[in-house]
Amino acid sequence: MTSAHPRTEMFDRIIAALDAAGAPYERFEHEHVHHSADAARVRGTRIEEAAKAIVLECGGSGLLVMGVVAGHRRLDLKRLKTILGERDMHLADPEKVLAATGCTIGSVPPFGNIFSPAMPVYCDAEVFSRDSLVFSAGSHHHSIRMLARDWERVVKPIVAELGKEILP
Repeated sequence: MTSAHPRTEMFDRIIAALDAAGAPYERFEHEHVHHSADAARVRGTRIEEAAKAIVLECGGSGLLVMGVVAGHRRLDLKRLKTILGERDMHLADPEKVLAATGCTIGSVPPFGNIFSPAMPVYCDAEVFSRDSLVFSAGSHHHSIRMLARDWERVVKPIVAELGKEILP
């Protein structure tokens, strides 16, 4: 892949994990994006196909977990807190996200299993209402599209009703 934007170590780790699992994928290189709507536009995909990875910190333990929702939805923090039995949970600080993932907010891939240490991944069931998903792959310039069932096989997320519609 000839690239105007250098690939990141995280991008290469994702590709290696997908290749090792025999999971087919499509790569995208695009202009710098931060938001799901912008990413869908530059990728030529639908926002509903996007898998947003959100890193959260459990207040009591400091444990980092990942929530994954479709691009047109938002994470229902109350539901996730109930599932985890946590009283306090909030978005992780950008510095903690970078330290844990090697990625800045907006470029974190939905692959908590390949971080060191691994991060539990909780995924909204609605993500699987489409055949494929597309996500940021470790930078604001690189994305990957793959079959949702292959992503589930590689990542092994805990699937639950975790998303809610974004109000206009």
